[in-house]
Amino acid sequence: MENAGPAAYTDSSRFFMPEDSQPTPEAAVAILHAKAPEESILLIRRTTNARDPWSGQWAFPGGRRDAGDRDLLDTALRELHEECGIGLNRADLTQRLPYEWAGRRVGRKLWVAPFGFVLPEILPVNVNPEEAAQAAWVPVRVLADTARHTRVTIAGLPSGVQWPAIELDHVPLWGFTYRLVCQWIGLNVEGA
Repeated sequence: MENAGPAAYTDSSRFFMPEDSQPTPEAAVAILHAKAPEESILLIRRTTNARDPWSGQWAFPGGRRDAGDRDLLDTALRELHEECGIGLNRADLTQRLPYEWAGRRVGRKLWVAPFGFVLPEILPVNVNPEEAAQAAWVPVRVLADTARHTRVTIAGLPSGVQWPAIELDHVPLWGFTYRLVCQWIGLNVEGA
């Protein structure tokens, strides 16, 4: 499998725990990297839902593992299809990325398995409004532009805390997805 992102992970110790304490991911995300017409990645803005701790936020397509999923790759592929109407196959996988945790506003952290897919060009997206309010193929140059990186206050979190973020369509890309984006493109952003 080739590297799905422009930059390779260089410090995997940050993402993997010792073998005897390896986390068990409960969710998965699909990172779609299109090469043309402009190098881009697919992000969705989650539908507003009081039961979703990531409601209204930018995210990679993905979610929790269902009992019928064979494994977490199946979870990523199923969620990609449910949220975006994009059907990829297991053979389309180009990279299994290190497990990463997603914080929550309340409760314990959730371990997530990210899967990378390199596509020759962007694919049409058919957003399921129950799952996503919006989808966007975001150019990598936009995400890599350090002048766009800022710190923001997030509604529902302590008001004195500023979080690293990128504004996309007037909604901050922050937290778990922001960290994955920065790692994937090789940006070292303090506090990410």
